[in-house]
Amino acid sequence: MKSVNGINWKENNIPERLILKNKQKYNISYLLSKIFIDKKYSEEEIHNSIYKIQQKEIIYKNPDFADAAEFIFDCYKNKKKILIFGDYDVDGYSSVYLLYDFLSNLDINCNYFIPNRLLDGYGPNKLLLEKLINNNNYDLIIFVDCGSNSVEEIKYLEDNGLKTIIIDHHQIHEQKTFKKTILINPLKNVKDKQFFSFCATSLVYFFIKYLITTLKTNHNIDLNKYLFFSAIATICDQMSMRGNNKSIVINGLNNFKFNNFKNFNKLLNLKNRLMVTDISFSLGPILNSAGRLGYSDLPINLLIDKNKLNIDKISEKLIFLNDKRKKIQSKTFQLLNKNLVNSKMEVIFNYKDNINEGLLGIIAANLVELYNKPSFILTNSGNLIKCSSRSVHGFDIGNIFYLAIKKKIILKGGGHAMAAGCVLEKDKLNDFKKFLNFVYNKNFKKIENNKFYISEQKIDSLLIFAKQDFQKLEPFGNYNTSPLFLVRNNKIVKFKIIKDSHLQLIIKKKDNKFYLGFAFNVIGTKLGYLLMNSKKKIDLIVQINNKIIKNNSEFNLIIKDAIV
Repeated sequence: MKSVNGINWKENNIPERLILKNKQKYNISYLLSKIFIDKKYSEEEIHNSIYKIQQKEIIYKNPDFADAAEFIFDCYKNKKKILIFGDYDVDGYSSVYLLYDFLSNLDINCNYFIPNRLLDGYGPNKLLLEKLINNNNYDLIIFVDCGSNSVEEIKYLEDNGLKTIIIDHHQIHEQKTFKKTILINPLKNVKDKQFFSFCATSLVYFFIKYLITTLKTNHNIDLNKYLFFSAIATICDQMSMRGNNKSIVINGLNNFKFNNFKNFNKLLNLKNRLMVTDISFSLGPILNSAGRLGYSDLPINLLIDKNKLNIDKISEKLIFLNDKRKKIQSKTFQLLNKNLVNSKMEVIFNYKDNINEGLLGIIAANLVELYNKPSFILTNSGNLIKCSSRSVHGFDIGNIFYLAIKKKIILKGGGHAMAAGCVLEKDKLNDFKKFLNFVYNKNFKKIENNKFYISEQKIDSLLIFAKQDFQKLEPFGNYNTSPLFLVRNNKIVKFKIIKDSHLQLIIKKKDNKFYLGFAFNVIGTKLGYLLMNSKKKIDLIVQINNKIIKNNSEFNLIIKDAIV
């Protein structure tokens, strides 16, 4: 079935005998059994999901912890000064906050720095480091959520007599050995894949636990609070939500009360317990908006400040910036999507002058969501071009950017398999596009643009599933996405545009009953146009809105696509 967005939707066919076997074995519904099989849940995962078993504590001892701890101990013992350098997103802010909070509790003299996305760019560079270390008498610099490929910058620091610790989770292009530098990155050990999906904050959390044991001091450190921030960063960095990460999120949110961290009180007005969606759709975007618009220091100042007036003032500024970001993003997305050429044989590659650099990645993510294709959004930045990209499974853009560097197509770049960024010369724009499409055709030429839904369902059956089984699948995230369903013969009877980007819809079922639906970031798209203008009944691809369903009136669906 072809959708309005050009995606071929198919039911994920699973042998009936396997579904019935699991249904009987675990005494669960047919639909839940099918979803468990579809997601390839292990027996342990199924058991933990059904019975909500307390997640076990994760034991992680990176082999580089010991050498890095020696650097920290030297600063602790000899009153030396540390600089913590982090990235301008939730994972970066959280990593910096944990380290700063911990080291300050040990009375270690330390400062922190978050680069300005628009002025400094991503990660360290020599010019920036020269400004930071000049007359500051630092002995140790700790890079968090960046630095794995900063070879020249690390050499510069070592030449100036500084030690360095890098705590990062991004792909490593080439492993180098330095005399005074320790790299803590699970990707160094290709054999131990169970820890590949940790975010930087989780690595910092485990490193701090190691330091507490090694230094034989805890100074009233609240490890539940630190785990809570690891959970937030795992969610916001869109890490895999299986195995260890799922345990981190469940334990992090369960073991620490959100309201105990007063600095967040103005950002989220919670009536019920904190949920993953509160973080991924509210808290995370608010914190990240500051960095996107050139106010990178605000979130870390919010986390660290203890003065209520300052906290309230920063919170109000962050909320204002997030609202501003939404408006700019909506207009930019609609402009880019309007002129989009979506060829079957090409990636989505869209260059436009003077786009806000901080919004490139989030717009690329919107386009991947719509068209199920790797998306590259580019704009001018001084004399260069900056690109941010998001991908689909099987198209490793982090590795592809590394190949582009080796071929001298781009100047620098990196990230993950699913999200990456790069910088290139203006005269290399067409070469870059040709290279990406060459790799795409090599890997995807014979692959149809397919996506899969679990099964065709009626609204009443989805309501029952939402009340009884849906929460057994939580928390949702990468590799554990909320299941998709096909619902036929829907009649849109009323719609309302929300904040120039989204749709709220009243939808009529076969039995003349109505339900509520939402479609996000669809204004200016073919899907949005269809939902607002169709006079006929249409078949929809939907997800259950991830919230606690107590009454029928609370039930609503998120519309992801429509069958043409």
